[in-house]
Amino acid sequence: MNKRTLLIRGGAILALLVVSVFLFLVGKSHSVLVDNKAVDDLPALSLVEVEVNKLGSLELTPRDRDKFDVTGQRHSLTVTYTDQMWEEHVIRRTIKIPLMQDMVMVLLPVLVANPDADQSLWLELYEPPTYAVTMAEEEEVVTDDLAGLVTDLDM
Repeated sequence: MNKRTLLIRGGAILALLVVSVFLFLVGKSHSVLVDNKAVDDLPALSLVEVEVNKLGSLELTPRDRDKFDVTGQRHSLTVTYTDQMWEEHVIRRTIKIPLMQDMVMVLLPVLVANPDADQSLWLELYEPPTYAVTMAEEEEVVTDDLAGLVTDLDM
């Protein structure tokens, strides 16, 4: 092979790798949980409307949690709530989700109490509870209820 052929093949492989990494970053899906539960000494909001990436808004009451499925690393978050004086407030933030994290949780009472704070204060990395995973793995799946009766009759 000549030098020109090797350069073309090497360039094609490099271009394929660059496109693959770009598509991975753009297409990586995440779940954004929005949580309206009391945190430490901060009470839950009586009624709050949350929207992520213009996917439609959700209304949450105290002790509610819901989920948005999004793709990509950067997302816009809009929180609309009414305070005790019946004044409506709108908070708009951009959140950046870590690359290999599948789920994050937005703590709405913390965000409302500190709207200009760093996202590390109100955005939490979420790990599913381990007890739910272990219980699901230990369950025995019954495929045929009559299988035991048929083997007993063959004796």
